[in-house]
Amino acid sequence: MRITLLINYDAAALLALAYLQPALSKHQVCVFYTRHTAKVTVSPMLADLSQFDAKLTHQAESAIAAFSLERLDDINGVDFARYQQTKPDLVISIRHMRILHDAAIAVPKHGVINLHSGALPAYQGVMATFWALLNQEEHLGTTLHYIENSAIDQGAIIASSHTPARYDHSYLWNVLNIYSAGCANVIDAVGRLHNGEPLDARAQAGGGAYFSFPDHAALTSFQLPLFDPSDTLTRFLPRRAH
Repeated sequence: MRITLLINYDAAALLALAYLQPALSKHQVCVFYTRHTAKVTVSPMLADLSQFDAKLTHQAESAIAAFSLERLDDINGVDFARYQQTKPDLVISIRHMRILHDAAIAVPKHGVINLHSGALPAYQGVMATFWALLNQEEHLGTTLHYIENSAIDQGAIIASSHTPARYDHSYLWNVLNIYSAGCANVIDAVGRLHNGEPLDARAQAGGGAYFSFPDHAALTSFQLPLFDPSDTLTRFLPRRAH
């Protein structure tokens, strides 16, 4: 299959690529990335997290060397033609920082699937792991779902994962820790589509909440460090990628 990935250039997204790399090696893959930093400048705490995340990102770059990454910031506008040229059978979105419009969603014949770093519908939006930890959830989730329109994190659910929350580690550690299980669901979905099997997807049931970047009150009430200086991506990278 021809697969186009839409990612953000951060540690968690590159870690996800490292997990996906062996399974995607049999496919024709194109990777587009965004860089998004404007929001984190609102809070010094989030700015520090972003700077530390950038250090971890460098640890992943050698692990994803098999991929050729291209920056694509305006997928719905001036960059649409470049995206369309990839003629994807499937688009996979992971931490991508752009809302896709109908024209972009309509390009791949198998649709657009998104790996969201939170349990849906309960935790829509950004930094879902932060809000789940703030709410003292026992498990942290990922949700693989279709992007059906420009509504954020509301498409039909293909698969979910549930990873124990670790309150003896940092927020960032917990974010990185959920991607192994989440990417396993992506690999399963790709395999099914490659074999001509439809993906079983169910509409989201029940209400949820949309979360944005935490404000000062939420950050100061958070009981865990956002990151620990000893956090490393090496602990999470697949052994073959070290």
